[in-house]
Amino acid sequence: TQPVAAAGATTVLRHAEVDHSITPGATSETVPFIPDKAIVLGVTGRVITAVGGVAGWSLGVNGSPDRYGSGIGVAEDSYVTGVTGSPIAYFGGSSLLLTAEGGEFTGGVVRLVAHYYELSPPRSI
Repeated sequence: TQPVAAAGATTVLRHAEVDHSITPGATSETVPFIPDKAIVLGVTGRVITAVGGVAGWSLGVNGSPDRYGSGIGVAEDSYVTGVTGSPIAYFGGSSLLLTAEGGEFTGGVVRLVAHYYELSPPRSI
């Protein structure tokens, strides 16, 4: 059960998931799948289809391209467990950025999961 304040406010741990088809080039950005006002604890991921054209890749956001990891494997079933150093809030729908290491992306599919808290206000009066 989730803790609920006397007035109905809650803090809920949630997950948002996307299967991302990597686009060719030096970077590949996901659709905005991290919801507005999410307090992200970390991001995990798994390579579903081998990532081509690179020796490895980094996972982050614009302005912090390796926030969730670097040197991530390219083979099918490789994974990443990227813990946020301090929980960080994202506003508006937010995307993740994959950055090529040792080449440029030619394709691949990764499943990414953002692990976050969602706050809800007290119930209406």
